Amino acid sequence: MMALPGWLSRSAALALLAGLVAALYLLAVAPLVDAYRQTDAAIAEAGEMLARYSEIARNRPAFAAQLDELTARQAESGVYLSGETDALAAAALQDSVGATIEANGGKLRSIQILPVSDDGPFKRVSLRVQLTASLESLHRVLYSLEAGRPFVFLDNLDVKTRRARRSRRSRRNRQQAPAPPPQTDPALEVRFDLSAYLRPELG
Repeated sequence: MMALPGWLSRSAALALLAGLVAALYLLAVAPLVDAYRQTDAAIAEAGEMLARYSEIARNRPAFAAQLDELTARQAESGVYLSGETDALAAAALQDSVGATIEANGGKLRSIQILPVSDDGPFKRVSLRVQLTASLESLHRVLYSLEAGRPFVFLDNLDVKTRRARRSRRSRRNRQQAPAPPPQTDPALEVRFDLSAYLRPELG
């Protein structure tokens, strides 16, 4: 077997050594370097999160004061119903609606409290209302309800002309006499559902 020149043997040995070093780096060192880099990135990210949380913690008293102020404003705004219980809130709404109808020329015939229902974070208090009113007074009633406090929402509005009862004698007289002119503001029978919301608990 022919012996290789010395320089070629040294080159082959160096190439083999370089291959072994490269293999050792890829198999052992490179994963450690990648793991170190990932750990370093995670530590940096955790440090940023800790800094943000520390800033929030420092500002917590200010946030709590703002929340208390917002809660007080909502309570004083009258947008929501008030009452220690659902039943008391419904009763207060019932009284308010009845007073509004009577104050604007309507005549309340019946008002029924419907079961309280959940609507997301809110509790919805509903009434079923029946009244009689002229067209003008009905306009005032609806405007007063929707423009007042608390905020209310009307559904299932049903308006019909109220028919006056007449005796047989009056009907015979009406057949002989000329028909009276139509009423410009007839009496109306009105039904609708009305809802308002209880203020959700905050904090």
